[in-house]
Amino acid sequence: MEQQHIEQAAELFVQARRTGVRLRELPPETRPASVDDVNAIIDQVTRTLNEPIGGWKITFLYKPRQKPIIAPLFAANIFASPARVPPTITHSLLIEPEIAFRVLHDLPPRDAPYRAEEVAEALVGCPALELNDTRFDTRVRSIRQMLDNKVTVLEAHADHQTSGAYVVGEGRPDWQSFDFASMRVSMRCGTRTLVETVGGHAFSDPFLPAVVLANQLRRGEGLKQGQIVATGSFSGFFPVEADQPVAAHFEGFGSVEATFCSQ
Repeated sequence: MEQQHIEQAAELFVQARRTGVRLRELPPETRPASVDDVNAIIDQVTRTLNEPIGGWKITFLYKPRQKPIIAPLFAANIFASPARVPPTITHSLLIEPEIAFRVLHDLPPRDAPYRAEEVAEALVGCPALELNDTRFDTRVRSIRQMLDNKVTVLEAHADHQTSGAYVVGEGRPDWQSFDFASMRVSMRCGTRTLVETVGGHAFSDPFLPAVVLANQLRRGEGLKQGQIVATGSFSGFFPVEADQPVAAHFEGFGSVEATFCSQ
């Protein structure tokens, strides 16, 4: 993908963020065709916005051994549980339960790869909720339609992995003693049960992508103390109502709560 098209795609996303006017689609010449294109667009948007980074989100589009997609979580969009998230942050009313990690001390840039043990010592596990959003007009295509369509899934991920806001619960220093693959997870909106599952993370253990992330970022700015590491959902996202508390419970581990505010 040519640099001018990367910059054009990024500018469209930036303007959508700043004006609130949603995109119908990207012009054909600016649509990403690979994971490298997606990461390049994300990086260009991030440079242009120049907002403080409070964490990182990592995902793998097709297979875990392929190059990951990495997007920042902006500090202004990260909240402590229980959180009330204003509509100016996210309007899509979609939410998913996750186990995230908070960085206890820097994992700075270096030449040598980080071992899993080093990364684990630098993290604390936290129950979390991701509030999904998109700069695309969901009256034309929903986030789910974009993620299910091979033609548009790259566009969706280029939009900072459809991230709106992130809510983090209290951390547990004993997180390594839990078997996340067999952990019961439930999420409710008010009295309505949205999902009940056992495990469900794409890697079974949400820590594994954190090691990949640390080793990707060691080639750049590294992971910094206090940042959040988001490695993916246990169940996918679900639509909810505004002004209704949404709570995710990870059995034996902890809970987290968020409310989409209507005003």
